[in-house]
Amino acid sequence: MKNVEDVYRFTASQRELLSQRQPESRIEHLHSPFRGAVDESALEEALRELVRRHTALRTAFFMQGLAEPMQVVREKVSPSLERVDATSLPGGVDAWLEADRQRGMNLTAAPLVRLSLLRTGPDTGALVFGYHGAVLDAGSARLCLEELLHLYKARREQREAGLEKSRPFREYLSWTEQQPTAETEARWRERLGGARPTLLPELPPTAEATAPARVQQQLLSSTETGNVQAFLRKHKLEPGTLVQAAWALLLRHLTGSQDVVFGALVPGRPASLSQGRPMLGSFAHVLPRRLTVPSDGNAVRWLRGLQADLTEAQRHEHVSTAQVRQWLGLAEDALLFQSAVAVWEAPDEDPLKPLARGLGLHGFTRSAPSPSLPLYVEAVPGPRLALRLHHDARRFAPLDVIRLSGQLAALLDTLVSQPDRDVSSLGEVLDAAGKAVGAGARGPITAGSTPEPEELRALIAQHPEVRSVAVRVEGDALVAHVVPARRRARKLDFGLFFFADEDSGSRDKYHLLLEAAKFGDQHGFTSVSTPERHFHEHGGIYPNPAMLASALATITRNIRLRAGSVVLPLQSPFRVAEEWSIVDNLSGGRAGISIASGWVPNDFAFFPENFARKRDVMWENLEKVERLWRGEAVTTLDGVGKEVQLKVFPRPIQPRLPTWVTCATDPALFERTGASGYNVLTSLLGQSLEEALERIGLFHAAADRAGHARGSRIATLMMHTFVGQDADEVLDKVRAPLTAYLRAHVALMQTLVKSLDLQVDINEPKWADYLASYAFERYYRSGALIGTVTSCLPMVDRLLDGDVDEVACLIDFGVDTASVLDSLTHLAELKRLAQDDALRMERVLSEYLDERVVGRRPPLHIRLVDALPSEGNG
Repeated sequence: MKNVEDVYRFTASQRELLSQRQPESRIEHLHSPFRGAVDESALEEALRELVRRHTALRTAFFMQGLAEPMQVVREKVSPSLERVDATSLPGGVDAWLEADRQRGMNLTAAPLVRLSLLRTGPDTGALVFGYHGAVLDAGSARLCLEELLHLYKARREQREAGLEKSRPFREYLSWTEQQPTAETEARWRERLGGARPTLLPELPPTAEATAPARVQQQLLSSTETGNVQAFLRKHKLEPGTLVQAAWALLLRHLTGSQDVVFGALVPGRPASLSQGRPMLGSFAHVLPRRLTVPSDGNAVRWLRGLQADLTEAQRHEHVSTAQVRQWLGLAEDALLFQSAVAVWEAPDEDPLKPLARGLGLHGFTRSAPSPSLPLYVEAVPGPRLALRLHHDARRFAPLDVIRLSGQLAALLDTLVSQPDRDVSSLGEVLDAAGKAVGAGARGPITAGSTPEPEELRALIAQHPEVRSVAVRVEGDALVAHVVPARRRARKLDFGLFFFADEDSGSRDKYHLLLEAAKFGDQHGFTSVSTPERHFHEHGGIYPNPAMLASALATITRNIRLRAGSVVLPLQSPFRVAEEWSIVDNLSGGRAGISIASGWVPNDFAFFPENFARKRDVMWENLEKVERLWRGEAVTTLDGVGKEVQLKVFPRPIQPRLPTWVTCATDPALFERTGASGYNVLTSLLGQSLEEALERIGLFHAAADRAGHARGSRIATLMMHTFVGQDADEVLDKVRAPLTAYLRAHVALMQTLVKSLDLQVDINEPKWADYLASYAFERYYRSGALIGTVTSCLPMVDRLLDGDVDEVACLIDFGVDTASVLDSLTHLAELKRLAQDDALRMERVLSEYLDERVVGRRPPLHIRLVDALPSEGNG
């Protein structure tokens, strides 16, 4: 036979997939927008090399006229890059993807993959990798795409890609043939014997013959997603265990039955074939899952037992639903389940993302045909875990799906935040989440329809920042009248903070400081602070905050110029008063300082005699600085040892120097600072956010007891900050520098070890690497302003709830200068939304609806009101 490398039969899951209606259209896509030049020749060469590497990509399927269908691996296939002029493409990329799916693929003509370049401009457009589900599953497709980009990058750089030799798909087929059929059949009989499919309630048939599947999406917040990840790590659970358990609990709540059956996406191949050299193919498929939901008992114990059962079941998951029906003695078309759950797992370090971004690609999205089920639930990992409910639009009313998605999200949040909760009480959580939607319209929607006002109202009502809402048509506009859950009288101020930048050898060491200060001055930031650090490459470019503040005074007009901090035991109080009086005059009265006692022995080379008494000297020198600032004479010794009384000049503009005390972790220092009438500056170096807020509370309480008015003091918290437009891109930018920063700061690592109750030596390299990586995941979610504008807003609320008045945004922790300066625009937008309730609600709800409604939705205007008319005050 010509051009034939191998011939073998279908796998069970391939046979089932290709027996469906219109099998040629079972096409999935991975697509990404691109910005930048694309070398089409190198891309096409990379595609051909990829196809040469893998037998699955050279496979065609033959069914007609054969006693048994066979798949044929071609020796040689030469695919071409498909070039598409998309400058005036109607409907955009989504419409093109659907048209490409309808175009289908000839199953007898390899390869059953194609690569398309859609150009919307000379250097913009989308890259689309299309593949048939019979040759690749979603996991293999991502690996395939990763290899493609490695090959493309190597071609552009004129080098070898250095990829491992691949394994042929025949190895998987051989493995399936070696499995004990009798044992597998017995296992499925035991698992599903006597089971009945769990029928979904409220599925009335409609007169409409066809209707599209719709998708309702709900994204967990970044904090909730972090809680899920921490819970899974702590209890050594897989994401699939958690989501399947939550779905089983929801089915029990809906149907009243403890014995539930639904479909679950399974990997379909053993770990032995997933390790080592890469093997691409179609392995994952959906099989029936039967779970017994306990009536009571600890939720975590149930989850652990469930995971053990699911792990054991993996040995028998290479079969198809057709085989399961046969073993159970059911008809070929017998119903096994009406709903299914797919949990897409991602590695902790996904190499595809940084590789793609380095080539100008900005986030791959998977697009697949709608499953042929009434309800299909996907859990998709990311900075925010996405729950997508694909549902039959003929059978589900919109509000029912909104209710289900809200209940599932609430259940996941409760399971991870209250792990010791009894299973019997989880019905209360589901009832509460269901009531948030309300009754409303319950009729089915028609093909191609957009969300109705009642559906939008139900979606908005689920948002945690909304107390109540009414959506009405007013003229030509759709308007949502929103009563916020709360309004804040106090707003958070934003300052800029510099602390850790290194002496890189550049001639322009202060470019970031100068440009950021000018930006902050023009965009309403309250302050810019520089530290005092000596004799070390990290932070050593800031030895004199007064000198730097003087430079900033000449290029700014409004922003306050602070030291964060002046280490008073290293200074003469006369020099401090003189230098900061100069800053005050140059800036027109904008000077301020935070004082510190210091901690690094080398720094005390200036005044070694002060090291033993550094805390006492700090307070003594502060008292002298304040007297000098007021114009008083202070007694000191002159050069011949004679007592003299001296004043400093120039006279400052401000009658009192605004002063903060830098407090690390000592509760007594927080209290003394508040009682003395000073402001406080603290950070998360050596303390968690919870501990910092508790100590800020001590500061305020001491100030209240001493009679200092609330408006006369400021609590400032320094936080690592980087805000961007895309969550994945933000993480790519900050991961390496922030991980290095955390590893270098022993106090932060010690805080982490203490919080986890670990008995480890942080100086051991293996533990240091592990803890630094884990610390990053924890720190960026719970101790930093890192993310997108809206994902950072909950942290703003947390700070306000903790009586923080100002966040000092530390921006120089290792991210490249150009990226930091670009990010300031997004930080300014965060500040703007944090200080304007109406703008915040409009932005938050707009993004929220874009997340929840997959596809088109009508424009919606948001108006904040104190009460709805029905509540009596509107």
